[in-house]
Amino acid sequence: MKLHAIATATLAITLAAGSHAGTLITFEEVPMGLAAMSNSPGAPVPSASQLTDQYLSSDGVEFTSLAGYAALVNHGAGNPTASVPNIIGGTTVSGTLNYNAPITISFFDPSHTSVMAVTDAFKIQGDWYGLGTGSVYATAYGITGNVLGATSDTDDKPFGVAGPVLQFNFAGIHSVVISGDNGTVGFDQLEYGALTAVPEPATYALMLGGLTIVGALVRRRTA
Repeated sequence: MKLHAIATATLAITLAAGSHAGTLITFEEVPMGLAAMSNSPGAPVPSASQLTDQYLSSDGVEFTSLAGYAALVNHGAGNPTASVPNIIGGTTVSGTLNYNAPITISFFDPSHTSVMAVTDAFKIQGDWYGLGTGSVYATAYGITGNVLGATSDTDDKPFGVAGPVLQFNFAGIHSVVISGDNGTVGFDQLEYGALTAVPEPATYALMLGGLTIVGALVRRRTA
């Protein structure tokens, strides 16, 4: 019983130490030299518009699509979004902008960017230019790649007022894959909850080894 209590407390301390406050990314921040490309589906994504790890060390989030990067896009005058004007879109294998291509959003510990992290809340909006047809989709994955849940919404919201919303509220979200099917929806206003770093298996093994020694000492003293 004592060893179980020690293990539980130690794991709680470890996870709490890797926790970071919730975050909102509007894609207007354009860190590390990012520059939004024009809203031209099918056009090659310039290197300055290739969104990958620019938010990793500051906010613990990484973006990928079929070309290995997503696209930062200026939605253009008269095309409303939750935060004007920038949105993100997917890329084809050949590196062109494609709003149907999936975007993978993954979470890591900002302090140690090689360490995976999880959150218990995720939300992202589609742009506010409703086409009237089609849908957007999201699938949430855990730290081992297991599917945690899926959701969708329709692209038929009032122009300039709202867009489709993809949202999850449950524990253990490490990555989310988002996509659309009408070729027009870009995504904006990414929100996610506090990030909790997840120790690597080797770290767990070291921790359990230490707990075993502590348990042996406790039993010896009890005896």
